[in-house]
Amino acid sequence: MSVGRTLILNVEKGNIVDSKISNTEIEEVVKEVVIGVIPRWSPKTSDLIVVKYEHEITLKLPLSKELYESLHRYGLDRRSPSEVTARIPVYVVSYENRWVGEDLMDDKVYVISPYVNDEIKKEVELLAVDITTSESNSSEDYE
Repeated sequence: MSVGRTLILNVEKGNIVDSKISNTEIEEVVKEVVIGVIPRWSPKTSDLIVVKYEHEITLKLPLSKELYESLHRYGLDRRSPSEVTARIPVYVVSYENRWVGEDLMDDKVYVISPYVNDEIKKEVELLAVDITTSESNSSEDYE
């Protein structure tokens, strides 16, 4: 099986400040990102949180052989004669955040997901921006 491609987004207060695609497996990228944010994380002012959740994506059929091979491990499900869905893992590494009442407000995060294609990349980018701009960023937003 080929090595998966991984999308890494650095997001600060609603803006994507860096976007990369790595040829490293997603689990290794998550570990590298967590290690990389530790020097920038302030335990006095913020929690360090790593959350994994599944994000459902919808793709038009037919899928290329390469796309099928990269997505079959994410539970491909045919929803109609022309579409399939998959549930890709999305990791959020929040290292600059604050509690406002019962809500956690994320100011600086990394969002890491498998790179599927440019269309899904845009969808994950919108999700990443929303995480750091939502009026009520709570852990429920990640489910």
